[in-house]
Amino acid sequence: MNIKIWADYACPYSYMGEKQLMDIIEKLGLSDKVKIQFLSYQLDPNAPVIPVETMTQHFMDGHAYTAEQTQHLMEKITKKAARVGLDYHLATTQVCSTFDAHRLMEYVQATSSQATAIKFNFALFHANFTENLRLSDHNVLMSIAEKCGLDSAAVKAVLESDEYAAQVKAEEEEVDQRKDFDLIPYMLFDKTTVLQGVITPGEMKKALA
Repeated sequence: MNIKIWADYACPYSYMGEKQLMDIIEKLGLSDKVKIQFLSYQLDPNAPVIPVETMTQHFMDGHAYTAEQTQHLMEKITKKAARVGLDYHLATTQVCSTFDAHRLMEYVQATSSQATAIKFNFALFHANFTENLRLSDHNVLMSIAEKCGLDSAAVKAVLESDEYAAQVKAEEEEVDQRKDFDLIPYMLFDKTTVLQGVITPGEMKKALA
């Protein structure tokens, strides 16, 4: 089975959805039978390289939420993440560009095994939502890549170029043109079944059957 997943490293629901999917695939014994492709989608292509606000501030300012509404939402998302084994620190998560993180993910998928790509993908999410590191910082991305066993010189060369930039944008345009596209994560199973947004374990198991 082939699964395409459009997601963003700035999206807490993307991390939860992908973690839940991988857990189900492992429990069903399908790890060797499923090919996963991580595709790029930036929630905010204009997000700054240098963060100017945290996720809490972003919801209060960008979505006109009150402090009480924002706190309630952060707590709700954090509890939901904990149910799939994730430790979110949303109040101090920095809002910044994920463009270079997506470019680097494209490079990893093009040059490494699926196991390495999966490891790197989740390391990016973890760095953002648990460690609250800045994914637009090349030093941060270099460090994550090194911990995943990637070649430092090659990673640096990608980051210092515009390599894979066109691919990131093309993938975003591809899903934007799909008539049924509404939310990320957007998961496409064998070009037929689509699951998106907040996805239940039952829906995932059915799609994998």
